[in-house]
Amino acid sequence: MSVSVILRRPMRLAIVGAILQLLGSAALAQPLVYVSNKHSADVSVIDAARNAVIATVAVGESPSEIGVTPDGSFAYVANSGDHSNSVSIIDTHKNAVRGTIPVGKAPLGVAITPDGERAYVTNASANTVSVINVPSSAVAATVAVGAQPSGVAITPSGDFAYVANSKNFNTPAAGNVSVIDTRTNKVVATVAVGDNPFAIAITPNGRFAYVTNSNSLTITGPGSVSVIDTSTNSVAATIPVGTNPLGIAITPDGRFAYVTNFTGNSVAIIDTATNTVATSVAVGQGPLGIAITADGQFVYVANRQPFGQTTPGNVSVIDTATRRVIATIPAGDNPTGVAIAEVSSGQCAGDCNGDGVVTVDELIRGVNIALGTQAPSKCPAVDANGDGTVTVDELVAAVGAALNGCPRP
Repeated sequence: MSVSVILRRPMRLAIVGAILQLLGSAALAQPLVYVSNKHSADVSVIDAARNAVIATVAVGESPSEIGVTPDGSFAYVANSGDHSNSVSIIDTHKNAVRGTIPVGKAPLGVAITPDGERAYVTNASANTVSVINVPSSAVAATVAVGAQPSGVAITPSGDFAYVANSKNFNTPAAGNVSVIDTRTNKVVATVAVGDNPFAIAITPNGRFAYVTNSNSLTITGPGSVSVIDTSTNSVAATIPVGTNPLGIAITPDGRFAYVTNFTGNSVAIIDTATNTVATSVAVGQGPLGIAITADGQFVYVANRQPFGQTTPGNVSVIDTATRRVIATIPAGDNPTGVAIAEVSSGQCAGDCNGDGVVTVDELIRGVNIALGTQAPSKCPAVDANGDGTVTVDELVAAVGAALNGCPRP
């Protein structure tokens, strides 16, 4: 006879201890990776636990960069095509577009403030940045910046947005970075950098902004990364990298910056302590967008293919410990931007009957499924990714729901 009572505290602790003793320590839940496909006008959703595409979401024309809200609930996709000039909002729980916001002409970059209240979108053909009020899904301000703005990044404090003004995508030209005070939405500094700056990443401590200088998007040539000291808004270092560097991401511990070399088909790894390239990793053709998981273990690189070619691209997955590509994932036509979201399940983990409470009986069923003595159909809710097995992560999520109550949908 099964026992279906709400867990009391002593029993809760006993269940937690028993599960951890049986199955070992838990790891962080795996994220979802969002990849914009410029020519197929959609976004591939990759389950990082399996490195497989689990959904494809249609968005606007020529989707470019993606920004994810801090809680992982929504992905904002810049649609740069002439017939779009908009931002699509993807609900990451449903992997469906919740709404579309008109912005300026040819939006490219997206960054969301740490409090999740505003999204900053660069409009390359309008030489402006649209500031979206996230709760109202409306443009609250428009800020004039430099020529052909592309990448944008926001300091961890949320006080400043750094915008790369690419100047000229087709010919090498000295560019700059506009610094926007997010409290006033005014440009408070302009920093000269290298030729055609494209993307920006800011260190976790907020002290430095790393800017890729692409040289030219259509002319093969060496590029560099400018390191801006955010306390003085001056360039502290210039780092030679590969040919046509475009994307950049910094590890959560701030120790390394990963840079995509578009025509070099590689990713340069910069040691931020010395501001030198430690090594490079060969990836697919035309690497552009790049993002790093919250635990710092994996790097996802969108291999767009050369400009002018409409061909299916792919995503390279780099293991940061070995600095090797461990997986290559097919995507849509010309994958461009990458963003990672930690998305919680909409269904309460371990709640087999859906009554909003995880009981002793349900936890026992989860353990039995993990041990192979019961079928997953006895409690589908405990198998969060639907792969037919129950892992340590999934059991601990069920224990968390038992201890703290099921989250509201």
